[in-house]
Amino acid sequence: MMRSPASSLVARRAHTLEAEPGRAIAHLAEQLHASDASAVLLFCCGRYALGPLGEAIARTIGAPVAACTSAGQVGANGFERDGITGVSFCSSDLQMRSHLLSPALRCQSQAVSLAREQAERAAQRPGTRSFGVLLVDGLSCGEEYLVTTLYEALGNVPFVGGSAAASRNHPRPAVYHEGRFFHDAAVLALFETRGLHFETFVTQHFVPSETKLVVTLADPDRRLVHELDGEPAARAYARAIGVPVGQLSSRHFACHPLLLKLGDQLFPRAIRGQAPDGTLSFGAALEEGLVLSVAQSPDPVAALERTFAQLERQLPAPTALLVFDCMLRRIELEARGLDQRVGELLARKRAVGFSGYGEQIGPLHANHTMTGVAFGTERRGA
Repeated sequence: MMRSPASSLVARRAHTLEAEPGRAIAHLAEQLHASDASAVLLFCCGRYALGPLGEAIARTIGAPVAACTSAGQVGANGFERDGITGVSFCSSDLQMRSHLLSPALRCQSQAVSLAREQAERAAQRPGTRSFGVLLVDGLSCGEEYLVTTLYEALGNVPFVGGSAAASRNHPRPAVYHEGRFFHDAAVLALFETRGLHFETFVTQHFVPSETKLVVTLADPDRRLVHELDGEPAARAYARAIGVPVGQLSSRHFACHPLLLKLGDQLFPRAIRGQAPDGTLSFGAALEEGLVLSVAQSPDPVAALERTFAQLERQLPAPTALLVFDCMLRRIELEARGLDQRVGELLARKRAVGFSGYGEQIGPLHANHTMTGVAFGTERRGA
């Protein structure tokens, strides 16, 4: 159990390896004190049949729930691969409402209705502040559209989130809403509070090398890059990182993403795979003419520690961190033998969340980052 100094917010983390959905959810509900919770979030590996799992969640947990499939989780023991990880928040000053957006690429009218409802609630409850957690089918290719639409509709409501992942048992990612798991959809969980504090954040550890590549032929809607520097993308990329094209693997993609500079910020663009014709598939849209830098990775642990230090200068001693981590970050950490150190650091910082296909932060869909929201009862200078 994680308790803030003022005890106005209690966050509990839980994990289960129970294979049968009903027993797994019952085990989590007991650990999370779900009957007393204001909100529950669950992140599920691919071993579970989603129909029975959704029914068990609805039957067992009376609190509002948001959930999705994952490629691994973050919890009290650091990184997890199997089972279900959950977190509950309990406070008389916290409410969560979950909204289904389906299909993911045609949600504009839903977003407008949601914004109108949110404005009415804000008018009825002056002094209330809100933030959102967005869980998206990570194969919908709809994150860019979703985050832009929601950002424009909701205005001053910050939100973060992650892209749900597929698995061998479930080739399509899924998000949960009111007893069912949905494909090609998103769930926006809106949190409201008057007295509690929260801070959203994003972190990544890559820096640009001197090597540049220009996108010369691409299909942004399908997140495909056919050519870099006028030749098959995989061949140009392999030469840039000094690896024979026939030996390219997920480890190379994880350790050497391409960096896109937007203003004064750098955003990694994750490579998901390659096709026989040399096309590279990415985790985010890339347009022709963009100049990308091959990334270098100096010290992931130090970068994460700096992020947490900066966060705690704004929000001392956070009660909990809800995090959304790119699965390729985890692959890189494992390749470099750093996954245990980072997992232990996340556990000490009371983090809970999941590894997925991408991350959301405000109006941006990102890759190779960790985004999140910190909960607390104090704010520096407040």
